[in-house]
Amino acid sequence: MKKACLTAALVVSAAGTATFAQAETASEKLKALLDGYSTFSAEFSQIASADQGGRVQESTGSLQVAKPNKFRWTSNEPYPQIIVGDGTYIWVHDPDLEQVTRKPAQNGTTSAPALILNGQIEELEQQFNIAGGQVSDLGGQLFELIPLTEQNTFKRIRLFFAGEKISELMLEDTLGQRTTIVFQNQQINPEFSANQFQFVLPEGADLILDSEI
Repeated sequence: MKKACLTAALVVSAAGTATFAQAETASEKLKALLDGYSTFSAEFSQIASADQGGRVQESTGSLQVAKPNKFRWTSNEPYPQIIVGDGTYIWVHDPDLEQVTRKPAQNGTTSAPALILNGQIEELEQQFNIAGGQVSDLGGQLFELIPLTEQNTFKRIRLFFAGEKISELMLEDTLGQRTTIVFQNQQINPEFSANQFQFVLPEGADLILDSEI
């Protein structure tokens, strides 16, 4: 399996004022990249590992996004799962369990991955310090997001862009688990069918209404 490498180095000033200025510039660079599309699609490989570095789980699938707040995340292996955000609800379909969970979409709007894919930089800045954005010798840009408070779910997030396309997203949570998502065959502003982000309850599947998450 091909894996993109995080090769760009972060250059962070030790002076407080310089760090703030750099973070502000990094935010502008990241915003410009994320503002470059209204729709996005890609295939992905996802690897989750524990803090000791051992591989926990590997999966593959595809992703489609339409701003604002519409997406379809399909995991193929080893455990099939479909997650659809239609702008009103988020549907999670586990075919092996013949089960669908539905929750209000607004309850997930503060999720960092969702904010990133939607290009909501202002909301991200309320949760994270955004640094990086330097262009590497290979032409890529690396951004690092560090939470402003210890209450955040994530300890660190890294995004690597090859040209104008996001190619890798790394999420490290407060328990030390690291999830790396490598994107391939990215498409900027593809056209989607009218029902791409509609979810139809499969026949025989149990529906669980979740209003708490």
